[in-house]
Amino acid sequence: MKDKKKKTIMIIALITILICGCPGCFLIVGGIDSFSKAIGSINTFDDLISDLGEGFAQGGWMLILGAVLVMVPFVLVIIAVLIRNKDEKLEALEPTGASKDDPIPPAT
Repeated sequence: MKDKKKKTIMIIALITILICGCPGCFLIVGGIDSFSKAIGSINTFDDLISDLGEGFAQGGWMLILGAVLVMVPFVLVIIAVLIRNKDEKLEALEPTGASKDDPIPPAT
């Protein structure tokens, strides 16, 4: 049963890397490019405010969306590590049949 959970988590991790991680990285790269082009040259404080607003409108949304998409596989890995590290509780076994009446062998 444990092996099935490991395989399932690994398959889900690979799928989320392909579906979320790769497009997220491309969005981050494109967002940085658009943001840096939108900022241009800043001479005064008023230019700074207007250029930052324009930069976030053109490329900032891509940065935020890309960061969210890249975080999905990381969250999945954290969940997988937490699930894998849980200790399984063992059930107490009761002796049955012939072993119930047998004495405990001496320690040597």
